[in-house]
Amino acid sequence: MNIEDSSFILLRQHRLFRQLTYKECSELNIVSGFMNKKKNEFVYLNSLRNDRLYFLKKGYIKIGTYDKEGNEKIKEVLSQGDIFGQLSLEGDTGEGEFAQVIRSEANICSFSVEDFEKILMKRPDLAISFTKLVGLKIKGLQSRITSIIYKDVRARLIDFFIYMAHKERKGNEDELSFKNYLTHAEVASLVGCTRQTATTFINKLEEEGLLEFSRQQIRIKSINKLEAQAD
Repeated sequence: MNIEDSSFILLRQHRLFRQLTYKECSELNIVSGFMNKKKNEFVYLNSLRNDRLYFLKKGYIKIGTYDKEGNEKIKEVLSQGDIFGQLSLEGDTGEGEFAQVIRSEANICSFSVEDFEKILMKRPDLAISFTKLVGLKIKGLQSRITSIIYKDVRARLIDFFIYMAHKERKGNEDELSFKNYLTHAEVASLVGCTRQTATTFINKLEEEGLLEFSRQQIRIKSINKLEAQAD
């Protein structure tokens, strides 16, 4: 199997691209867009960003910006199967946005917005699926913003861990353990508080028996109980 065949199979594993034919996959030129990035390496950074869409095959990536003082502000953390980059298809609107690998190596494929738009023009069914995917992503980000604005730190942390649990959940299990790829500082940035405050409330949630948070993994002892705390 050559690289192009492997790329085709890889891309079609994602629900959005299952509809692509081999010819359409070739038209996206994804072979030239494949990359392996190590921990802390940037997929793109500010002016180095291109008008491209990225598909995360393996690993974890944080999306964020830097404020005027150079402090990192994380907007979201992505895992296997997530799509990122120029989702608006309207040119570089990232406003200094960066994408950086965290904790482990990441495997990524990418293609230009221009090539993708050509496919969408011929495939309205794919265009509808893409629009729905972007809509769900926006809805999730809006939910996080609402949580940050209207809820206290404890509630925001609970919402965040519920989100993480559902993202990692494969079935209907109530207890769930998964690899932790975030530091306390990164969690704090995601929920809009200081690292010290995040650490204090994470420790309280552990004392209440709702979860365990270590450098290696996060264990949610009962998703149902955690969700009850969010009501």
